[in-house]
Amino acid sequence: MMTTEQLAAALFDFLDDTKDGVISRGEFVSLAECLLHEKGFNFSSNIFNKFDANHDNAISREELIELFLYIYL
Repeated sequence: MMTTEQLAAALFDFLDDTKDGVISRGEFVSLAECLLHEKGFNFSSNIFNKFDANHDNAISREELIELFLYIYL
């Protein structure tokens, strides 16, 4: 069974389409629209901003893992 950290890392690898080490706003917006069936930049942007802890306009592996640990622990 995977740990929460391993699950978050696997999810990150899946979401990072360009394999540049971050989840861009564009990659995230596409995911949010697909999963939530919600169109609109503002909706997706608000969610993205909650994940992007250091506000560098990208979600790092560490930010995603930290968020997962916060939610699931």
